[in-house]
Amino acid sequence: MHPLMPDITVLSDEDLHKKIHELTQKLTQSYRLGNYMLAGQCHMLLEDYNAESQRRHQKVLEEMQAKNSKFDGIIDIK
Repeated sequence: MHPLMPDITVLSDEDLHKKIHELTQKLTQSYRLGNYMLAGQCHMLLEDYNAESQRRHQKVLEEMQAKNSKFDGIIDIK
């Protein structure tokens, strides 16, 4: 985790994806310009934002599975 990372859990999904897009562009630009120190910082931030996005997707998946678990014993396919 980047030491100066703000609290990204309060961001909406749209804002989170916008920030990931912006950081990806900045990372690409920093590599093109040869500024590898900036690229390293962008990469650390991008990892944190991607981890938050994955955490949210995992939470949605678990909620969907819990919602559909009521049919586990009802449907029997043989």
